[in-house]
Amino acid sequence: MTKIDNGWSRRRLIAYWIATGIIATEFAAGGVTDLLRLPPFFAIAKHLGYPDYFPMILGVWKVLGVAAVLALWFPRLKEWAYAGMFFNMTGAAASHLAAGDPPVMLVAPIIFTGLVVASWALRPAARRDDLVPPLSSSRSRNIVYWVATGLLALECAVGGVMGALRLSPFSGIMAHLGYPPYLMTIIGLWYVLAGIALLAPRFPRLKEWAYAGLVFVYTGAIVSRLAVGDPVATLAGPMIFTGLVAASWALRPSDRRTGYHKASLAYYFTHRMNHEPAANCRQDC
Repeated sequence: MTKIDNGWSRRRLIAYWIATGIIATEFAAGGVTDLLRLPPFFAIAKHLGYPDYFPMILGVWKVLGVAAVLALWFPRLKEWAYAGMFFNMTGAAASHLAAGDPPVMLVAPIIFTGLVVASWALRPAARRDDLVPPLSSSRSRNIVYWVATGLLALECAVGGVMGALRLSPFSGIMAHLGYPPYLMTIIGLWYVLAGIALLAPRFPRLKEWAYAGLVFVYTGAIVSRLAVGDPVATLAGPMIFTGLVAASWALRPSDRRTGYHKASLAYYFTHRMNHEPAANCRQDC
């Protein structure tokens, strides 16, 4: 039985590194190409209707994502990097569909989405979130958490519906920033799903991806405003919502964090009291 387990673990590790190596190469090359505005990705972005500065934003995120995925530590950053890669590739597929491109243009985004999911699912325990011990909880902390989370969920619901329907004032803002109208529908759907994930009583992994997606959207909005020369006052909205994301993420209760599991925590503290290592009690929730 041990030989079978060892054989499966070895095959799993090989498959993980193959998938990870491919997506790291793709996103590193794509990131550098975007930053330097070189073909073919810059031309593709133009064809899809994105502004000239958008590949620069993507390029920075891609390079940082590759660094996070390949690093030996920082499992939380890896989770956000995988989320960003997934959003990038599914967004690319949706953009090609919206632009009326032939089905062959969907092949690459779909394949790379599958490789991102494979790398995420097969990653070793050391590259997953560490066990989260219970955090100190107080009434004031919970109140601030739910206020921040409630405001974010409201923003996701209202902004998501208005974006998906391409209503004012968001349609005017997107046009002013140079983005294609169909991007409002894509972001609107993501917004609604993010709001549901934040409020749901379980699924901490989905919450982590929702927080990552919201940070990508709000920081992208800040950079976009700066790129088109908007006044500093227009940065207030996305900066406030970025702060709300940070507050909700930092203050969320233990059972809303990845790596938390009640049974594992009981095991963890029992072995801590017995002065035994708890390295084997990591859980992926």
